[in-house]
Amino acid sequence: MTNPSIRATMRALLVVAFMFGPAVVLPAPIPGTRVELQPPEGFTPSRRFPGFEHPAQGASIMVNEIPAGYAELRAGFTREGLASRGMQLIEMKDVAVAGAPALLFHVTQQAAGIDFRKWMLLAPRGNESVLVVGTFPRTAPAPFGEAVRLAVLSTSTTTGQTDPMADLPFHVDAGSRLKLAQRMGNMLVLTRSGSMARTSAEEPLYVIGPSVGRVPIDDLQRFAEERARQTVEISGLRGIQGRNLKVDGLEAYEIVADANDLRSGLPLRFYQVVAPDPGGYVISQGLVGTDIAAEYLPEFRRLTESFRRRQPTVTSRRGTSATQ
Repeated sequence: MTNPSIRATMRALLVVAFMFGPAVVLPAPIPGTRVELQPPEGFTPSRRFPGFEHPAQGASIMVNEIPAGYAELRAGFTREGLASRGMQLIEMKDVAVAGAPALLFHVTQQAAGIDFRKWMLLAPRGNESVLVVGTFPRTAPAPFGEAVRLAVLSTSTTTGQTDPMADLPFHVDAGSRLKLAQRMGNMLVLTRSGSMARTSAEEPLYVIGPSVGRVPIDDLQRFAEERARQTVEISGLRGIQGRNLKVDGLEAYEIVADANDLRSGLPLRFYQVVAPDPGGYVISQGLVGTDIAAEYLPEFRRLTESFRRRQPTVTSRRGTSATQ
């Protein structure tokens, strides 16, 4: 027969195990997206992008919802394709995410003189795709990098509608001329039809949002002009006209220029405003066919002028919300 004191001890140990057992980390929904994942310890929700960050470690986990099919995107993630974006492939393998095939790859990339490692997950969701990027310095301890990898692999997607404005760190007044087409990260895309399916490169397109990372800007005009030349959808930027202005109290620089659509060669009018803020910079860009530029350039400017930063919202212990 078992000694009563031993039985009592076992019962006490079971109680302690249930009370103080391993903590269960539940998937955290990413506001404005249909994605959930389990962030590692020490990571907090980011105000610059959909996902989480660990400022002390210089690490982040960013979620991107892409309006393109998984097979199409997967074909572009090759060693050569990654190298063209400044990333060196370490490892790539097929995995399963929520029972569906996905692609996990490990790369290294240098930015601002720092070597980073990235765990990247490409997963399908219907006719669209989800790309989750976990980034951390190469010098981070091995357990830290492993925690980022597991967090990326914990990605799951949900169905149904989501509020594209949820936890967005800014507001703009969309009107009747240009309607919200999609939220991509913390960037808003507006088009004439309210759809990403544009029939021509000449149709107006407007994008606005904050930069992902902190970028030092010593000369605003020079930075804005360099940023304009990096716009991937255009070629032949010319006839640049610039001016200083303010956006939501921030010093800003506006550029209006001529360009051509990179694929079709059609003539376009290019619009851009860059406004440095404490976290990096806010950027707005507009593209429209030259023939209708006079109609839509004022709308690009109106949207940019309506930009207002939102104060971050925090949840108190009693469940109420407050702004900081």
